[in-house]
Amino acid sequence: MDVKELGARIAGLREARGITGQQLGDALGLSRSQVSKIEHGTRRLEVSELAAVADVLEVSLAEVLGAERSTSLALAARVMEAPHDGDDTLHPRRRMRQLLEAEATLAATTGLQEGRPSSSGERVLALISEQGIPSSRAAWQDGEALADLVREGLGLGRAPVADVAGLAEQHFGLDVLAWPTGKAVSGLCAHGRGVAMMLISTAFPRGHQRFTAAHELAHHLLRDPREIVIDSDLYAIGSPMEKRANAFAAALLMPSEGLSEMIADHPVDAALLTGLMRQFGVSFTALLYRLGSGSVGLLTPAARDEWLQKTPSSVLRTANDPAPEELTSPDESKRIPARLWRAAQAGYQSGRVGIGTLAALADEPPEELFTRLAADGIRPPAPDDDLADL
Repeated sequence: MDVKELGARIAGLREARGITGQQLGDALGLSRSQVSKIEHGTRRLEVSELAAVADVLEVSLAEVLGAERSTSLALAARVMEAPHDGDDTLHPRRRMRQLLEAEATLAATTGLQEGRPSSSGERVLALISEQGIPSSRAAWQDGEALADLVREGLGLGRAPVADVAGLAEQHFGLDVLAWPTGKAVSGLCAHGRGVAMMLISTAFPRGHQRFTAAHELAHHLLRDPREIVIDSDLYAIGSPMEKRANAFAAALLMPSEGLSEMIADHPVDAALLTGLMRQFGVSFTALLYRLGSGSVGLLTPAARDEWLQKTPSSVLRTANDPAPEELTSPDESKRIPARLWRAAQAGYQSGRVGIGTLAALADEPPEELFTRLAADGIRPPAPDDDLADL
């Protein structure tokens, strides 16, 4: 066992719990100097001392030893082996592997804890279990019932969801990466014991990205038994699980009451459709299918199909939308999971995490990232000067 790695892990776990080195030493019957030597890897711990450390920090011995979070590395390997449609999916799968490997490193070196649901999220998860979703109902009914539980449990009412990725991270403990990984894969979900991550490709317009994020969230909330879920074409689906995820995404993003309230007695024309796309942050296609669904019924199937013959750009031009490219062009933005990036920067500044871990999260050459971070005042600690006391 690497004593430096073990020491760094203990220091990270201690700091994550707000315990000082002196407090840890007092609980263990050790001096502050001895604790410092343990955390810097210059003093070995006996097995009995390891068990005492785990008790004081209120974690398992396996977590102190770094064994409990091995799921991240196992998923990192399996994401590269998961069934896929060809080499076009290699980029998003490699990007997810980077994220999972970085999470494992941060757990080992900084004491990073697994993402946890908020109290509201916990209540939603309990309700999902109590109501038995998935059930024997039609898949779309399960999906809409799940969306209703989430909206009610989080107090969203009929309002649009401003930030789907933020909702998934804040309330359900997922780490969300948004990255321009091409159009071969819309989204990817990787979840296992203590690990839950999703990747959203930003090579698509924003409405498509938001639908993908909601779709991947559904896989996690429904406890999809597949550890790795790779979604290429969200609409070319046949399995009940994928139908549930699509119905959930549509109902979460476009609540029927919110749609009805905005439409009222107005005719469904280009101006109204454009307004709905902007209000709810959805794509033209997703909006039409939602309006024509049996649970909403604001468009007949014939009217829906007629609108589907038109391009989104032509509809936006007819409505004199001032910036149609905002709804039809990819933005290729980048979003690193906030929880991981915060832990990585803190670990880097304390000397427990190397620039390589941050470079993996940012998918950036280490030298360039080092320079960029230094310009923002983010630097590793200065090396000790062994001659300073001479």
